[in-house]
Order: sequence, then structure tokens, then C-alpha cells
Amino acid sequence: MKFLRSWYQQSSLKVKWSLGGSAAIFFTFFIFSSIQYTVIRQVMLHEELQNLSQELNEIVNFYRNKPFASIDEIQTNSDLIKQFLEKDQRIVVIDATGQQFAVIPFHGTLNMPDFYFEPVKEKTVEFRDENHKKICVARAPILLSGFKGYIEIIDPLTRYHQMMTSLFLIMSILGAVSLLLSGFIGFLMAKHFLKPMKKLSDTMQSIRKKGFQERMEPSESQDEMGELTNIFNEMMDRIELSFNQQRQFVEDASHELRTPVQIMEGHLNLLNRWGKNDPEILNESLQASLQELGRMKNLVQELLDLSKVEEVESKTSVQDTVVIKTLNRIVKNFELIHEDFDFLLHHNKLENAVAQISENHFEQIMIILLDNAVKYSEKVKKVDIIVEENIKYIKITVRDYGVGIPESDLSKIFYRFYRVDKARSRAKGGNGLGLAIAKKLVEGYSGTISASSKLGEGTSISLSLPLHHYGR
Repeated sequence: MKFLRSWYQQSSLKVKWSLGGSAAIFFTFFIFSSIQYTVIRQVMLHEELQNLSQELNEIVNFYRNKPFASIDEIQTNSDLIKQFLEKDQRIVVIDATGQQFAVIPFHGTLNMPDFYFEPVKEKTVEFRDENHKKICVARAPILLSGFKGYIEIIDPLTRYHQMMTSLFLIMSILGAVSLLLSGFIGFLMAKHFLKPMKKLSDTMQSIRKKGFQERMEPSESQDEMGELTNIFNEMMDRIELSFNQQRQFVEDASHELRTPVQIMEGHLNLLNRWGKNDPEILNESLQASLQELGRMKNLVQELLDLSKVEEVESKTSVQDTVVIKTLNRIVKNFELIHEDFDFLLHHNKLENAVAQISENHFEQIMIILLDNAVKYSEKVKKVDIIVEENIKYIKITVRDYGVGIPESDLSKIFYRFYRVDKARSRAKGGNGLGLAIAKKLVEGYSGTISASSKLGEGTSISLSLPLHHYGR
């Protein structure tokens, strides 16, 4: 038993599927055949019972209508009585004391007693077990001139036993054939259905050896295996994208941290060599080191903010934000900081529009967008904030009139550490994490964010957030 269990556990899915399918089909066939066999058996036994009862009636009527004078006369007319009998049946005439009076046919070849005497008052038909086989016995009382006794018909049910034996043999052969055939067909079906699984396994093995570039061929079928293939390809695309972004993130983070560390190391070495007693060099090195330390502090804080943003999607409760009220406060703060800029808030009487987002996160997103708009607007110092609304979402667009973004870079600006002009961005104090944080926050609240731009004309960043309530 342990060997079979171990063999089954180590077998391939095709073998298990074949065995399971064969067993299911075989047991279904076995149950159906057993029910069919039982029903046929009962029907045939009932039919044999009815036939024997009818024969007994005919023989009793024959004796009553043609009485016999002696035993010799009954035996002499036995050929006439045989016409009522079927194959291997026997008639026994018994007197009132239980002694045989006549046997038709006299020489029998049946492997059974000569008769089963039981006094009866009326006709009876019953089954008996003899030598592990059923036989049918019918008896009735008879009263003739000068004779009182019983007539008994013994039927070994030869036709019934032959038919049931043949039926059992046929069902056994069909069961064996169905078992083999179902196993073979099950194996072919398993091989066909598991072919995509084999391809999936080979593809995964190839991915483990060669990398994330391998994919399965897109499936045209609409079944579960086709859906699994498409989901696998989509999942691998996302994993590859995430892996590439993570690798880029590590490379960029290492680069961003390495630069201020090298600058600070250079100034500290300068001080260590000869700047200890030179106030001018000491002051310059300290100021530069403090500036780079501030950049590192900002970078670390942005990385922490980015890691916290990952938890937004798991929030169970979402706060609401009155959009126009919050935007008015943010715009006033920016007007105080950047007095040379014009911040214009456009909305069509949407003072009561409420978005499904935390107010702190909404402020963080808008500060990132407005800060970028100010950084990259050199000539036209103007920023438009446009608020629109549809049935389900509220849309906020921040538009500047600055340098713009090349079309080839437009789809990458939401990547971590990505900057269109790295040198100029670093000079302006940017780390390339702001838009990545904004994107994560917006998507965490089931919103969307996108960008459009033209070189020399400016950039528009649009975000849509679920609308919770609208009133006028």
C-alpha cells in the first residue's frame, strides 16, 4: 500500500489524471451495470414466476377435464402433458400421503430432488435455492375421480440462469474494455490539456536561467488555460517592469547619495590638510558640507515618504477633502513664497466638490505639482490650476508655461529618480522623486495621473480623483 501511495505521489499529472478519469468512468459504469443487472434479474424472475403459474393452471385444467383411470394411463399420456412444459421442467403428481403418483418426464437429467412435497390448500408458486442456484416450484391441490392429491411443477430456471450468466459475462467484458479505453482516452486528453502547462513550466525554467525576457505565446482560446497564459504574460511584464524600476532605483539612489558624500569627503579632506587654520576655507567647506548634508536629508526624507506611500492602497477608511477650499489655502501659501508668480485657480462654482482622499495627501500632491511648475518656469511666471468635474471624478490640472518636456521623456517622468535634465534638476534641488510619490498617492486612492507637454510651451499635469459629494 505504501509503495502504491509513493508511486502515485511521484507520478506525473497525466498519469494521475488518467487514473482518476478511468476510475471515475469505471465506477460509474459499475454502478450503472449493477443497477441494470439487478433490475433485469428481478424482471426475469417475475416473468418466470408468472409463466410457471400459467402453466400450472393449464395442467390442472387438463387433468380436471380429462380424468384418468389409473397410473398407467397418466404415464401413457405423458407426451400430451409435455406440451405444456418448457425445457428442463418436470411435473410430479403426488397423492395425499406424499407419495409420488407420476413423474413427467420420468427420466430427468436435473440435478435436483425428485419433488418438494408440502400439502397446500391452494395454488402456490415460490423460489427455492438448490445447489447455490434458484429454482421455481409451483404446486396446487387436485381432486379427480378416485384420486386426491397434488400437482407440482419444478422449473430449474435454465433459461434464466443462462441469460444471467451471459449478461454478467458481457458486462464484465464491457467493463474491462471501458476501463482500458477510458484510461487510454484519459491519457490522451490529459496530454492535450496539460500541453499549455508543460509550455508554462518550460517558460518558467527558461526565465530562471535567462531572465525576464521569455514569454509564452499568446493563447487564442478563451478557456481557463488561455486565461492563465495571458495572466502569466501580464504578470511577467509587471515583474520585469518592477525589477527594472527597482534596479534603476538602486542605481539612481546610489548615484544620488554618492555625489554629496564625495563632495563632503572632499571638503573634509581639504580641511584636514590645510583648512583648519584658514577661516575662509573653513567657512567655505562647512557651508558646502552643510548644503550637501541638507540635500542628503531631503533625499532620505523623500525615500521614506515614497515607502510610506506604498501603504495607501491598504487603507480601510478614506478621508474626504473639500477641493477648492484646500486649493485656495495652498495657492495663498505659494503666492507668499513666490511673489513674482501668478497662480490662477479656475473652477466653475465647484466650491463644495469633495474628493475621496486624505487632505494631507492631497496637499502633498498639489505641493509637488506646483513646486515643479515653479521650478521649470523661467520666462513666463504663471501657473494655472484648473478644476473640472464629471459624474464620478473630479479633475485637477496644473499647467505651467515653462521649458516643457520632450515627448520621448514624457512617459518616464513618473519613474523614481528620473529627471529630464539631470544637471539642471540637481542645480534646482530636485531628486526626481516628487512625481513618483504623487503617482503612488493618486493611484492609492483609485485615481489617475497623466502628463502632456510641448517643448518651449509648457507642461500640464492632470490628476483625477473619485468624487465623493457635490453640492451647490
